[in-house]
Amino acid sequence: MRQGERGTIEAADFGDLIEAVPAIVYVAELGAGSLWHYVSPQVEMILGYTPEEWIADSDLWIDSVHPEDREYAVAFEHERYIDLASYPPAEYRMRRKDGEYIWILEKARLIRGEDGVPLWHGVMQDITGLKTAETNLRELARKQELTSHLGGLAMSGVSTDELFRAAVESLVELPGIHGATVRERTETNELHLLSAAAHHSHDQMPSQVIPFDPEGMPGKLLLSGNSIWVDDWEQDPIMSVFRKHLASPKVRSTMVVPIDGHSRQFGTLILNSEQPHRFGDNDNHFVRAVANVLSSAVERERIDRSTSHRLHHDPLTELPNRQLFTDRLEEAIEGATEVGTPIAVLFLDLDHFKLINDGIGHHAGDELLREVAPRLSAGVRQRDTVSRFGGDEFGIVLNGVTDEANAREIAGRVLDSLAEPIVIDQAQHYVTASIGIALYRPGIDQHRSAAALIEEADAAMYQAKELGRSQAQVFDKPMQDRAVERGNIERELQGAIERDELVLHYQPTISLETGEISKFEALVRWNHPARGLLGPLEFIPIAEESDLITKIDTWVLAEACRQNAIWNRNAVDGRSYTVAVNTSARQVRTRHLPELVQTTLERFGLEPAQLELEITESVLLVRTDRVRQTLAELNEIGVWLALDDFGTGFSALSYLSEFPFDTIKIDRSFVEQLGAGQPEGSAITEAIINIGAALSLTTVAEAVGTEAQLHMLRDLGCHYCQGFLVSPPLPAPGILELLKDPARSYLPGESAANQSP
Repeated sequence: MRQGERGTIEAADFGDLIEAVPAIVYVAELGAGSLWHYVSPQVEMILGYTPEEWIADSDLWIDSVHPEDREYAVAFEHERYIDLASYPPAEYRMRRKDGEYIWILEKARLIRGEDGVPLWHGVMQDITGLKTAETNLRELARKQELTSHLGGLAMSGVSTDELFRAAVESLVELPGIHGATVRERTETNELHLLSAAAHHSHDQMPSQVIPFDPEGMPGKLLLSGNSIWVDDWEQDPIMSVFRKHLASPKVRSTMVVPIDGHSRQFGTLILNSEQPHRFGDNDNHFVRAVANVLSSAVERERIDRSTSHRLHHDPLTELPNRQLFTDRLEEAIEGATEVGTPIAVLFLDLDHFKLINDGIGHHAGDELLREVAPRLSAGVRQRDTVSRFGGDEFGIVLNGVTDEANAREIAGRVLDSLAEPIVIDQAQHYVTASIGIALYRPGIDQHRSAAALIEEADAAMYQAKELGRSQAQVFDKPMQDRAVERGNIERELQGAIERDELVLHYQPTISLETGEISKFEALVRWNHPARGLLGPLEFIPIAEESDLITKIDTWVLAEACRQNAIWNRNAVDGRSYTVAVNTSARQVRTRHLPELVQTTLERFGLEPAQLELEITESVLLVRTDRVRQTLAELNEIGVWLALDDFGTGFSALSYLSEFPFDTIKIDRSFVEQLGAGQPEGSAITEAIINIGAALSLTTVAEAVGTEAQLHMLRDLGCHYCQGFLVSPPLPAPGILELLKDPARSYLPGESAANQSP
């Protein structure tokens, strides 16, 4: 205790109670360097000074306050003095006698003594433990938020490169983390840098490659699958060979966490700190959670790439399939239109391939096709696309030809590439081909669609065959004349709706669980006055090249809803049926479709869930804001959205995460391979069903024609199917007959009586 100018205050005046309080009780004058009249013995336990030492040095308090908090502490005392009616507490850091900083919570009041001079009567409490707990909770919340954010990014479909970059940039924002890298493990176990971030921009970049030493450290540890960390590089010479690859020489501690893969470790996530002993078990749990997010994204991207390749490449030749060919042709048309450079399409068919195939066997025929594919690719330029359409038909997109002569020259090189004999089973086989050429010359020719160019090249190919085979022909005027018929159909189609020539047939869809009918797909037919009943393939492609398709779509929507309203009003047992309507690309890309759907539902008294709109992947190839908004508005209305012909378009998997689909329809090309000794078709079908299950989407199989296909689909977990095995498309009266027995099961060999509830 100290004798001050204002008098002496004895500890006994405060009683034993003050001595027992787990805090520093004090009485002091105003001002940062003023006299302390009393300080309780707890000052030694909390700050390490005896009461005598504390009172003896009037500057000890202000000198002990953390430099970063000093201005705040002084200003806080001043503010409390000015507002005598308010005494809010203060929190700041103080340095103990041993140099360690602790957090102090101070509460004080000004009380005037008998001489009228105000003195601080206060309490200083050590709240370091509370502050540490608060900091830990904040850090935990931040870590959880970071992990959740990265998980959301992964599910949104961003690339792994973007995800890696977001991860390292987020990690270096955490306290004490000064650098983060994601590295990929190669086949030789080297670690190649993929993404890096540093807390200080001036830090040098880490090594691009960390070599692998199977005998040294940390090579063995990196392959163990366990997290490893170095508490202090300066105290760990065994691992020092690794340190030079970590970028900043200031790094004191490091944590390395594996990013696992399905079959082998993908790589590592490495964190660096300039603080020794920065990492512990809690960090290990958190960083492993981040690594698991990255691992899942890597596996998902690998699966997407693998599935996409299978969906868009011919399994026999590994060439792009027809759908991918069409996509690239559309891109070539757009590019040609922009720059004004002609493009050409070659349609190639092997001459007499059926005789070769039948003569040497299908297995040998497949081998011949595999030999033909690289020859065709070698005959064109690197920027061109060679595709197998199916069978012995191939398509080639020639980007940037100069003129017709240039296209003929390249076609001649393709024919020459087949001149050398192909050896199969030690026998030589000579192959020739017929090629059709279609040109699109911007500024000269009318704008062509991909389908139109393929059709023209196909027509020219048949002309080449008629002229003796083993040659190339360019689509010309006589072939154009044959295309005039398409124009005639288009003109006749103009008034088909007004003349009441369009009709709808409905194909039932059944549940593979109960065997009962659940919905109908509306399929348009044209009752042509001269040619009879025409299927959609004979006029819809023509309508899609003009505004007629929108007119037909509108009629089909209204007629299908009208008919479904009748079926649902007369349904027994409270059953409800859904009608599925195909929606063209042109209609989806208009802004009026949601309003049209809403108005049509209200007009016929249908619930939104009683209507399904089927959309093909080609609609989504150009991801415009209009398409996104239209599908979002339709989803909000509550109608079902189905992705039709799933697996035949480009980047199908991305559509499922980007657009609000409820159903995916498995394309007939995959269904038809089920039970036909084609494992690729079965594998793709199973993959599609599994994708649907993972994303909680309903799966519907098209074109089911055999009991074997139906049972395989049911075993694989497909929900619904349609096809001639169940029923061909029927006019409305035929459907009405089916609905007279709503509990009937359409599963082969089963009846409603033995269906599971």
